[in-house]
Amino acid sequence: MRYLYTGQLSPSGWDTARLRILESMGRSVRTVGYRQHVFAFGRRVGNLQCKLGVGPGIWQYNRDLLSAAAAHRPQVFWVDKGDLVQASTLRAVKKMTGAVLVNFNTDYLACGAHPWRLHMQGIPEYDFYFTSNVFDVDFLKAKGVRNVVVVPLGYYAKVFTRPQLTKEEEERLGASIGFIGHWEPATEVLILELLDRGLPVRVRGNSWQHARNKRRLAGVVETGLVPQADYEKSIRATKINLGINSTMNRNQTSGRSYEIPAAGGFLLAPRTAEHLEMYVEGEEAEFYGSVDELEEKARYYLEHEDERRRIAAAGRRRCLSSGTSFEEIMARLVETVEAAERGAR
Repeated sequence: MRYLYTGQLSPSGWDTARLRILESMGRSVRTVGYRQHVFAFGRRVGNLQCKLGVGPGIWQYNRDLLSAAAAHRPQVFWVDKGDLVQASTLRAVKKMTGAVLVNFNTDYLACGAHPWRLHMQGIPEYDFYFTSNVFDVDFLKAKGVRNVVVVPLGYYAKVFTRPQLTKEEEERLGASIGFIGHWEPATEVLILELLDRGLPVRVRGNSWQHARNKRRLAGVVETGLVPQADYEKSIRATKINLGINSTMNRNQTSGRSYEIPAAGGFLLAPRTAEHLEMYVEGEEAEFYGSVDELEEKARYYLEHEDERRRIAAAGRRRCLSSGTSFEEIMARLVETVEAAERGAR
């Protein structure tokens, strides 16, 4: 089966992880990433093109997609997120090759932080739309998507190998209470509240340069992507890992909801319907419904190491048996898409 696969395709991106899994399944895959086109003249110009949805980089990117489709004759055109793919490109690929058009998107479509103009125009063209956000399902169906499928955010099993930690790594990477994730206004407010209550918190992740209270967060926040080689070790070296969800994406879970237990870490996350379906509270993970409850449970589990380790081990077993690894998710989605392609023939 021949695929044309497109997305940002940065080396550490989860879209690249899905691509590698697809290749490992023996599919013939032609890739086109947009970064080399859109950011050819620097980050500032690239960001402006992304925001406006127009510009020479975007036009060249879409031309390259059409050229790749003409050369590779894909049976499936897989678009990961696809915020810069034009609707006319989707229609042209469909007309040229008859490919099944697929979109995989983990972001909330009403989130104003994302430039969705081109994406919105192309939504009706897709045969399949895989989303991680239940709040988008009715909207996508109303826009005319033929098949809308909700998928879990999941975890990339390949990178969770449970490496041994040295003493130096435990001290360098660990924390009493840790959060690894991007900045959002609501997340900053929560972290500040925990600091005000005297809890020992360490924060690492992207976009924290946008924090509004940098002085209060000094010494607590380390801005920047945690290297993949350190990510799992950081979770394991941290006593309590916070699984704060994105409010901008209106998430009931996050990638951390899967990655923390997969790494063998102790997960303390918001009490949502999806979290309660994933793990037994108090046995496989812990949840909170308020800052008061978060503080209470954090203090308790910092003092009760045996319970913390028992819950972390049970959470890992549940996660690994849940079928939510990227590898397992991709196998199911590929089977669904390829069955539709065969049926269309």
